[in-house]
Amino acid sequence: MFRREVDIWFGFSHPHLIKLFGACHVGRPFFVCEYATNGTLVSYLRKYPEQLWPKLLEAALGVQYLHARRVVHGDLKGNNIVIVSDRKAKVTDFGLSSFASNEAKPQVSAAWHWMAPECMPRTGTATQENEIVGPTFASDVYSLGMCIVEALRVVEAVASGKDSTYCLPWCVREIAVVKYHAQHGELPARPAVCEDNQWELIERVCTLEPQNRIKISTVVDELARLANSQDNSLADTSLTPSAKLESASEVIANAQLLLARLEDEMRFGSRLTSRLLVGSPQVSAPTSWRQSK
Repeated sequence: MFRREVDIWFGFSHPHLIKLFGACHVGRPFFVCEYATNGTLVSYLRKYPEQLWPKLLEAALGVQYLHARRVVHGDLKGNNIVIVSDRKAKVTDFGLSSFASNEAKPQVSAAWHWMAPECMPRTGTATQENEIVGPTFASDVYSLGMCIVEALRVVEAVASGKDSTYCLPWCVREIAVVKYHAQHGELPARPAVCEDNQWELIERVCTLEPQNRIKISTVVDELARLANSQDNSLADTSLTPSAKLESASEVIANAQLLLARLEDEMRFGSRLTSRLLVGSPQVSAPTSWRQSK
């Protein structure tokens, strides 16, 4: 299994998947991969909440790459999306990754807050392997939706000045409660900072029936739209009206000063030429030059 994962991972090359540099199977197996200099998506958003949608888009692009190669991640959550030195978001932790097939994969993550309902053992039944639906493309999409909710929880906590250390998708911690709500088609409480169009996307990726969830390509398109909308909003609100007027005034003033200096230099050049022609070496520098020294 370990060797198979290494072979799969080595074949990946994408700007939003963590790079694998090496692996060792002797003793306790381990991977040597790219270092996440800027921590996880969750910790990064505590410092840069305005990067919410761009980073989620980058993570979705990584998942899309996996799905295009028939690989299911199987354990998507906020801590499995990391930010590297160039501040790109990358998907990591392929411990449950598998090639998609028609066979059930009974290997299931214990990350209940992000797990798709169909992958959860039925409440009140024994957790036998044949009762568990393994991770699929659709369950990855659901888990990514929970990552979006988780990220919104962090941004909400930062905006309200609350502790953002334990921001989970569901507001309850009891596994049994999470399972009950998820398996009955319910969603976590909507974060206060979540706008209508953003919540609509979450509803489309986290619907109960796997076949009714949108594909990862559609998720990417929707996140790109949200990221672009956020960029435009930040550009519009980065300066107050008075600051914009002040900035425009500064540009005009600087342009006028530059024009005055150019005119001064042109007059100086003309005077210098005429003085040289008549043999007079006494030429004074322009006023603007003397003032700037």
